[in-house]
Amino acid sequence: MRHGSRPTIRDVAESAGVSLTTVSYVLSGRPGGTTRISQPTQDRVHAAVRELGYVANRAARGMRRGRTDLVAVAVADLEDPRDRVLAAAVARLLPQHGYQPVILLGEGWRQFMLSGGADGVILAVRGEDTDDVETLAELARRGVAQLVFSDTLQPAGFDVLAAGTAAEEDFAERAVAILISRLRA
Repeated sequence: MRHGSRPTIRDVAESAGVSLTTVSYVLSGRPGGTTRISQPTQDRVHAAVRELGYVANRAARGMRRGRTDLVAVAVADLEDPRDRVLAAAVARLLPQHGYQPVILLGEGWRQFMLSGGADGVILAVRGEDTDDVETLAELARRGVAQLVFSDTLQPAGFDVLAAGTAAEEDFAERAVAILISRLRA
């Protein structure tokens, strides 16, 4: 490993004295194909990971798998109590379903989502912004899971919950449940 660089899976394999494939199988939790990986070998791989401080590259993994395991939560303003409660609740709930939240503030959510930044989005819409509607339509064409809080939009390839429901106790649970069902469909 070069000084000052992040450890790679190759560094882990070298440190543990195993192949890249073995490291990949151990870190992904797969049993190892036709050859079972012994417990001592798995222990060496995990020890090398800890010793080197190896952290998997989420972007590279997402490219290989074709999904990010990220869900964007796009809100206008964390000073707004409704947006703050939504962001906090969804951020707490998503990891329970295997997804990491990315909280996006303001207008940047469009570019993030159009560039494939997340597998799905929960969006709080204020009014009927033409750019929002166009972006939602494009994401729907791409098959991106979307849950939109809006009092004016109608479902058009994405799910809509009335914005007023954001004041209800279980709004975040309902939003996450709907989005997760779309992500797993």
